[in-house]
Amino acid sequence: MRGRHLLSLFCFLVLISFATRVPAQQLDAVAGLLQAVQRGQVRLVDLTHPLDDQSPYWPEGRTGSPFRASVAASFEKDGYFARDLGLPEHFGTHMDAPAHFDPKGQTVEQLRMENFLVPAVVVDVRAAAGLNPDYRVTAADLEHWVKAHGSMPRGCVVLIRTGWASRWPSQKDYMNQDSQGVLHFPGLSLEAARYLLEHAHPVAIGIDTASIDYGPSRDFEVHHLTLGAGLYHLENLADLDLLPAAGAGIIALPLKLRGGSGSPTRVVALVPEGRPTK
Repeated sequence: MRGRHLLSLFCFLVLISFATRVPAQQLDAVAGLLQAVQRGQVRLVDLTHPLDDQSPYWPEGRTGSPFRASVAASFEKDGYFARDLGLPEHFGTHMDAPAHFDPKGQTVEQLRMENFLVPAVVVDVRAAAGLNPDYRVTAADLEHWVKAHGSMPRGCVVLIRTGWASRWPSQKDYMNQDSQGVLHFPGLSLEAARYLLEHAHPVAIGIDTASIDYGPSRDFEVHHLTLGAGLYHLENLADLDLLPAAGAGIIALPLKLRGGSGSPTRVVALVPEGRPTK
């Protein structure tokens, strides 16, 4: 519990320090956490895949990677190096804003910063997903987590660990598209999404596959339900196997795209040292 309390205190202090005068003892607490990171007592785990033209992409209507990078300036010609980039909002490790499926939902730049620094819980369904690529997380999976670890903290991000990230960066293996064009990878069931909204009240859901909805989905019912409820999504996450079931937190920072339906996002976990990851 010490790691969870330390993380919660850090989140609180960071969020209010810019708006109020913070007492010296609270600043000491922030400094203490930063020192804990530097000393290795709190690990930083990057949950983000690198972005390049080898990154898997949503294949609909595309025959090649949508990622584009061209040299804008070179050392030989200009004395410095820079590139021009082109890529979709929903590419690589990325965030879905509510506006992605809700015409009245918030766009990326409208999301509250407080919701980018939150406790994380990890629900492990690797065994079931290993047997069925079309596996959908059930309410029973979530209830099993609660029975083992206690209530999910209100305002957390619920991360689904399917093991699918091990297939990155193979477009063929990760998107797992069959001869009929149907994708096959795990996701959430509608009943699991309803369970989270009714019992856990998270601010976000994340997963290590290409979508919160499972691959064969055509109507994206989980997207409609959860984004319509004001949550955001984190998709294509990496290295969830390095996180404990409870006690960690995440920092998720999208590009501040005005009017954006989503954005590539750097997602970093804070993990108290000594927390088991199984």
